[in-house]
Amino acid sequence: MTSPPSRTFVCARIHNADLLKTVLSADWADSLLEFYMIVKENMLQQQGELVRALGDGLLGLFDDPAAAIQSAIHIQEGLAKRLPYSETGMACKVGIATGSFVRLAVTETLFDYLGTAVEIACALCERAHGNAVLLHHPAMPSHELWEIHSLAGRQRNRSLADYYIEQPPCQLPGIKTPVRSYSIYWQTTPNHYLTALPMGKQRFGVEGAPVVETIHFGRVTAFKKERGFGFIQYYTEEYEYKEIYFHMSYVVGQALVQENDHVQFVIKPGKEGRPQACSVLVMGGRLIGQVESLDDNGSGYVSIRNQAAETVRFFILPQLVQDLTLRVNDVVEFVVGSGSDSEGLTATDITLHQGEKWVPHNETGESLILGSTEQALVTIYFADKGYGFAKCRRNNIYVHVSELADPEQIPTPGDLIEFEVTPGRDGTYRANNVHFIQKRGAP
Repeated sequence: MTSPPSRTFVCARIHNADLLKTVLSADWADSLLEFYMIVKENMLQQQGELVRALGDGLLGLFDDPAAAIQSAIHIQEGLAKRLPYSETGMACKVGIATGSFVRLAVTETLFDYLGTAVEIACALCERAHGNAVLLHHPAMPSHELWEIHSLAGRQRNRSLADYYIEQPPCQLPGIKTPVRSYSIYWQTTPNHYLTALPMGKQRFGVEGAPVVETIHFGRVTAFKKERGFGFIQYYTEEYEYKEIYFHMSYVVGQALVQENDHVQFVIKPGKEGRPQACSVLVMGGRLIGQVESLDDNGSGYVSIRNQAAETVRFFILPQLVQDLTLRVNDVVEFVVGSGSDSEGLTATDITLHQGEKWVPHNETGESLILGSTEQALVTIYFADKGYGFAKCRRNNIYVHVSELADPEQIPTPGDLIEFEVTPGRDGTYRANNVHFIQKRGAP
């Protein structure tokens, strides 16, 4: 019995295509054509064959997996050079898979390709974030890695093994078993993807099957400021509107919340198993973060942590910081720019924070020692109710007026305080004997 033929498929598509159609408007057709040309040129240069148009991308077929990966890297590099993200917002996502396929004759000269490898390549492409190249393959020892290279890798004398970053197994639609894959590290640093990870974050359920946290978008319909909770209206996957409860302690960066604010969030079980909105990110909200990385062209990332100690990264557009000298580890204030499905979030209206020299004691998010003396930045404070929150080692610290050494000094966002760590509710922390180290705006 003859075994089915095996080839490598590359699926390259535009990241956030639907959003870009609206943003680019009349320029969309020209940008799409230029994208097609970049993909076509680089696939053909690596002896690939174009087999399907996807509307916002192309599907290619290769005999050699290494040539397929190299083609994907060249596509990303060509796109960065000819359609730079900082100017156009254009980014590419790529999925690669090797396996059996079936060639279907549509006409005498036109063919289509079906099979598991095609499905995995397209599904990985959908899961990939901007600038990512995801390769489906079981675990590979270093001596079996395919020879590939990128411009950034050559500049830094990167070893072959450094190009392959193994991702957590993920469950893809229509594929029975979890898929193992690698992110192809073609850029300067791993966090140069347009999101926190090259692939959506995976969490494992009770039986070990990966579960994807769905990002929802909604609008704050009610917010009880004095009690710190409210409700968000959102459109469900069942095509109906629902409302969900949220609490201020689950708002990322403790940003100010007002009714009619647009937010993104994930749904998790709350008290008694009832669903509630967590990791609530206020679009247009002002946050305090830290510059994580900077590239030669001025782009980079500002990062913060949500209440689950997960990193949230915001892309710095070079043209927005031309008059501002930034350095890695600078503490900055910024406004959250609109993103889609947590991808492509941007930091706009960036300014150096008054406490720019302050850096958290460590970045591990470890537990604080009860009774120890710590320092933190106030992120929000409700003066009319006498409480708020501060950030220390990426932990949220509850601050109450009764614990202020000088009750006449009202905390404001950005103040640097010193306090004694005491236990709060449900495993959280409370600040005791609070002193001001630096008031915002003070010399």
